[in-house]
Amino acid sequence: MTRLAITVATFGALVIALVLGLLWFVVSPDGQRWEPAVNTLALLAGITGIFAERWAAERERRKQALFSIAAELEHNRWLLEDEAFSPDPARFDRRRVYPRLVLSAVDSAFASGALSPRRDIERIELLHRWRSTANAVNRRLDLTESLTFASTSAAEVEQFNRALHRDDGYLRGVRDLLDELSGEPSAARRPGG
Repeated sequence: MTRLAITVATFGALVIALVLGLLWFVVSPDGQRWEPAVNTLALLAGITGIFAERWAAERERRKQALFSIAAELEHNRWLLEDEAFSPDPARFDRRRVYPRLVLSAVDSAFASGALSPRRDIERIELLHRWRSTANAVNRRLDLTESLTFASTSAAEVEQFNRALHRDDGYLRGVRDLLDELSGEPSAARRPGG
C-alpha cells in the first residue's frame, strides 16, 4: 500500500507540475518563455526517465535470468553426460548414486517475474514443462537409488537401471527437452544422429 501511495504521489506531483509549467509557458510574455519552457521540458524528462529506468531495469533482469537459465541448462546437459547415466548395458548391474538436475535458475526466474508473459509465453511454457520433467526425473532417481541399494538381487538392480535408460524413459525425455530448450534438434546431439 505504501509503495502505491508513493507512486501515486510522485506521478501526481510531476503531472501537476507539468500542467503548471505548460500554463506558465502559455501565459508568460513573449520574451520570457525560456524559463517555463525549460521547466516544462525538465519535468517531461523526469517523467519519461522514470519509465525508461523501469524498462531498462526489467530488460536487464530478464537478460540476467535468461543467461542464468542457459548456464543452468548447460550444467544439466553436462550432468546427464556423467558416468552414472551411462546407457552401457554392461554397467546396468551396478548400484549407482545419480547426480540430480538443478532447477534453481528456472525457479528464481519464475519467482522474480523476470520473464514477460507477453514476450516469453512459449519459453515460459517450455520452462514449466522442463521444471516438471526435471522434478519427475529427480524423484525417479531417488526411487531408483533407494530400490537398487535396498535390493539384494543383481537382476533387480539391472532391471531398475534398464527401466531408467529405456528409449521412451524419463532420461530420454529430459534430454529431448533440453535439446528443445537449446533450440537444437534432438537427433543432432545423439551419437550417430
